[in-house]
Amino acid sequence: MSHKNNPIILIDVEEHLQFQALLAELSSSFLSVPPDQVDQVIEESFYRIAKSLDIDQISLGLITRDGKDFYSKHSYAKPGIMRWDAASLMSEGPYLTKVLLSGQPFIMHDVEDLPPEAATDKAAFQRYGVKADLILPFIVGGNLTGGIGFSVTRPRQWTDAVIQGLSLIADVLANVLERKFAVQALQYREVQMRLAAEAADIGLWVWNLPQDSIWATEIARKLYAIEVDEKLNLQRFLECLHPDDKQRVSKTMQQVLQSGGDLQVKYRVVHPDGSEHWVRVSGRCYRDANGQPERLMGASMNISDIRRTKLALEQANQELSIALEEIRILKDQLQQENIYLRREISGRQEQQAGLISGSAAMEKVFMQIEQVAPTRASVLIIGETGTGKELLATAIHKASPRKDRAMICVNCAAIPSALIESELFGREKGAYTGALSKQIGRFELAHGSTLFLDEIGELPLESQVKLLRALQEKEIERLGCPKPIKVDVRIIAATNRNLSKEVAEGRFREDLYYRLNVFPIHLPPLRERREDILKLVGIFIDEFAAAMDKTIDVVAKSSLQALCQYDWPGNIRELRNVVERALILAKGPVLKINLPNETVAASSAAKSPLLFLEDVECEHILHVLKISGWRIRGQGGAAEILGLKPSTLESRMTKLGIRRPSSV
Repeated sequence: MSHKNNPIILIDVEEHLQFQALLAELSSSFLSVPPDQVDQVIEESFYRIAKSLDIDQISLGLITRDGKDFYSKHSYAKPGIMRWDAASLMSEGPYLTKVLLSGQPFIMHDVEDLPPEAATDKAAFQRYGVKADLILPFIVGGNLTGGIGFSVTRPRQWTDAVIQGLSLIADVLANVLERKFAVQALQYREVQMRLAAEAADIGLWVWNLPQDSIWATEIARKLYAIEVDEKLNLQRFLECLHPDDKQRVSKTMQQVLQSGGDLQVKYRVVHPDGSEHWVRVSGRCYRDANGQPERLMGASMNISDIRRTKLALEQANQELSIALEEIRILKDQLQQENIYLRREISGRQEQQAGLISGSAAMEKVFMQIEQVAPTRASVLIIGETGTGKELLATAIHKASPRKDRAMICVNCAAIPSALIESELFGREKGAYTGALSKQIGRFELAHGSTLFLDEIGELPLESQVKLLRALQEKEIERLGCPKPIKVDVRIIAATNRNLSKEVAEGRFREDLYYRLNVFPIHLPPLRERREDILKLVGIFIDEFAAAMDKTIDVVAKSSLQALCQYDWPGNIRELRNVVERALILAKGPVLKINLPNETVAASSAAKSPLLFLEDVECEHILHVLKISGWRIRGQGGAAEILGLKPSTLESRMTKLGIRRPSSV
């Protein structure tokens, strides 16, 4: 029995759901299969499992009677690959046999990594052509009954997700086989009972109703624990029954005596030593010439063993149901992860102008995108707030080999420092107070794709250390689970800070800076690419005019000149907001666009001399928040622009009733 593993392969959420669908399908087929067809269905399932999970060989073995070895029961191998059909696993793999006998799985990512004491096992694996192997023990009712191995002919890293899924398959197969053996045992015992009945090895009895006396054979008396010479009547018979069964049995017997017909009943007999025995009774009522019940004749059979077998079978079925429920829970979990991923993607897909070229500065940016996109290199985007750094990251991702998977974004400035590690690396349920459920981190979601770390300069120093380790080792650890998880992630970071200065002043790790700054791209502010302003204005007008169902034929010449001369401290975001406001106020086909300072002045002039100071303050704070993209803290944030401490600004916002819009 051996199992192989390929190098880690990216499986997106949808593929995980398909994997769980396969498990549910296999489990469903086993639920309804008759015991005599179990072996056939198992071997058919091996083909589906191998095909779906790219496995070359599957071997199912059962434990020997002495509990010290395993022998082959079922096996499958792709054409050209040798099957494992041995009568002894210990002779070929003593090392892995000891692991399985301890009740633990045997996980081999690469046969070359086996320890020296596994030399015999290594030779056997090489003889079968196995390079990676995963063998899972069958544990049913706390007992080791066998195991199943999944093998491949090349090294393979068995991920937690694959091991968990294959473990569920192993549980299902173990319980199916246990159910089959239980049914076969029950059928065998029933045959034995029939032979015993044919040989009169059952308790026969006759109840003479007029005399209230019962004749019974020695076997029957032994079944009811009544001495051979003891007088037996209805009262003595009822004394033998379990207290909970007496009333039911008496009622059934009275019904048979009144209506005639056959007696069929099961009940418990209690012996003097307190032991309970289940009895199945078959009998018939006979009447005299006047039609009155005269005697009740029947046979009693001890069915305690059959009952125990049925209970064992019910337990096996219950364990199988539990395994199926685990499959359902895992499927639901993956569906929730898929919903979470889609919400994350949807939340950052705002309507924005595409990257446009026209200025020399942007032509240089486009050339850099073309150069770096096909590579795996980390990219550091440097630019002021509102210049479109996330849009540039998206353009790099879309031009890369990873474009078929969604880019995952993390705004380091928007996440509380206490939750950053949980967001990046994920957490297990109960990892800390308030962690009520398992959470998949952004690194895992971005496996095989691109992870965009916006505002990387806002990342706390303690989190920078773990981020650096993840980038160096290409693996992460969820909070609450020290087991490393391999990840394949391409990093694009962005900042509006001077990171080299941050490094010099001790606020940013130098080693992390060099790890991120492999290919820096400077995204110029709007004032350095004024040639693009009119194109951007046209794009924004088309966007908002369509949304507001307005027709704009021309922009006032004075507005165009003012737009091109303004320095745009809020860059493209500020320009977009100005155009949106102009469209809201527009009443005809000629669009007049007021600059932000003109808007404030016009608004102030139009107000009553009795205008409250708080109203002016509120409008100004709202204007600055809109320019900064509602970012309060950090360089380029609203607090810095207003010359206030972030906490002071937040207090003023609370007092003035200013709340962050849900769409931002």
